[in-house]
Amino acid sequence: MPRFSKTRYLISYIHLQSKLYKIFESEIISNQPIINQSSTDHQPIINRSSTDHQPIQLSIMQTSPLTKKVRASLGTLGVLGMELVLMDAPPTTAYLQIYTDKRCQANCRFCSQAAGANGDMKQIARGQYIPSDLDEVVRRLGIAYERGYLRRACIQTAMYAKMWQDTTYLISRIRETSQIPISLSVFPLSDEKYAALKDMGVDELVVPLDACSPELFSSIKGKEADSIYNWDTHLDGIRRAVRIFGMGSVGTHLIIGMGESARDALGVIDELHADGVYSALFAYTHLPGTRNVAANLNVNHYRTVQLGAYLIREGLASFADMTFRDGKVVDFGISHTEMLRYVEVGDAFKTTGCPDCNRPYATETHQETFNFPIDPNADEIKMIKEQLGIMENF
Repeated sequence: MPRFSKTRYLISYIHLQSKLYKIFESEIISNQPIINQSSTDHQPIINRSSTDHQPIQLSIMQTSPLTKKVRASLGTLGVLGMELVLMDAPPTTAYLQIYTDKRCQANCRFCSQAAGANGDMKQIARGQYIPSDLDEVVRRLGIAYERGYLRRACIQTAMYAKMWQDTTYLISRIRETSQIPISLSVFPLSDEKYAALKDMGVDELVVPLDACSPELFSSIKGKEADSIYNWDTHLDGIRRAVRIFGMGSVGTHLIIGMGESARDALGVIDELHADGVYSALFAYTHLPGTRNVAANLNVNHYRTVQLGAYLIREGLASFADMTFRDGKVVDFGISHTEMLRYVEVGDAFKTTGCPDCNRPYATETHQETFNFPIDPNADEIKMIKEQLGIMENF
């Protein structure tokens, strides 16, 4: 069983929460910038009169606000002191989404915000993204970054008419307040817009493939799903982004458990890795109000893909080294001793994605953990070995 009820993590988070409430409360009451009491020069963490971080003015940008809201994950709001949330592992990244009350123009089968869905628009996988006051979120985000509670901001987008203006406005507002690293997850854009995003301070760009093969892509978020996306266009958008952001600074999302084989998943992970693109793995989550997907999610399949992806990512094995039978891995191309060592380290089974992304509870339940937001402990490593069937099959 997962350990997501262990007291030491709850106490740690409650302590963090209490400190943040005190920090934000004192600023609100005094209406003054927060002073870092541990600093010898007592410089304000946020100086509202500072001109150091002005919005970047680009002709391709619109910096006037179209909305005063932003969606923020419940865990993020907990770290920011805007919601009282008990979690075993607080997020190390602020998870945000640009706000619109309209559905996305795309029609991905798994998404509750899709054009043809009738699900709750606050839902992204298992995460609740709550509409919140944009200025307050940005203000608190700057404080949380300076205090070391958050290390990155991740902005999700959706396809609608004012998406570009809302995205660039949110980025510019964050940059006025903080130098927190920013990731952006977006459908393929023009090279001009990629360059503008980089100039604004986006240092990690993600173009989600979600599906692991052209056929699955078409059925889940392309033509067969009555959607507007195309596999080749997405791959082209990813590779163009690498030319602008650089190798290692562009990623994709792959949702495991939507009908792909391990061969499908590890093949595309290996191909993208060779292009300098990292793959963040998600477990498929069926949401009320979304259309059916031919799901094949089970924990053995997920662990196999995680381990293979880790070996590829760390240069310990390649897709060409692996042996498959009926789409399943029968040999990772390394010895049993090596494999056991890598499993026991545990890194293969932690959340993958941009730097400092741990996405706690993004696709997890209290019964099943797919991505560990913290180092798995000895009992969890034992469980992972059983899930992989290492003793029986290797």
